[in-house]
Amino acid sequence: MSTARVYPQLDHQQIYEEYAEKIHRYFRYRVKNVWDVEDLTTTVFIKVYSKLEQYDRRHPFGAWIFRIAHNTLIDYLRKKRECPVDQEMFSSIKATDEDELPEASLLTQETTEGLWKQVHNLTVDQRNVISLRYLADLRMNEIAQILGKSEASVKILHFRGIRKLQQIMKAEA
Repeated sequence: MSTARVYPQLDHQQIYEEYAEKIHRYFRYRVKNVWDVEDLTTTVFIKVYSKLEQYDRRHPFGAWIFRIAHNTLIDYLRKKRECPVDQEMFSSIKATDEDELPEASLLTQETTEGLWKQVHNLTVDQRNVISLRYLADLRMNEIAQILGKSEASVKILHFRGIRKLQQIMKAEA
């Protein structure tokens, strides 16, 4: 008798619908070229679908898929030797509230763009944590698994990164 657990089949369409936008947004933050972002997103799903039988369910599926996305990004950056932040893309990331006044929306957008412009002042680890947390909307334990760090160290990186961004923004005000 086999001790292997039997799990229901993961639906490719369901996986794509749940994670495509988050992964795309994560890449938009780190890659200038929109076409490369599209290619990277597609590459992640090709890898996910080809390795689906290797997913052992010991970790959350979101952490597993973002680990693949993160590794794909690292490979891309090594090949391209770039680590840009495309400022124009950030203006389209934040969804605006329909009831929000245009002036408030513009101020919020400018503040968000100003904040993301300063992310390059953070360490690589802090940038990774911030982008996975706010662009990919992942929890700290998922980020820890993706980056191969303890949850405590991810929380410290997050705290220090946010604190540094606050200091920079305060100095600019």
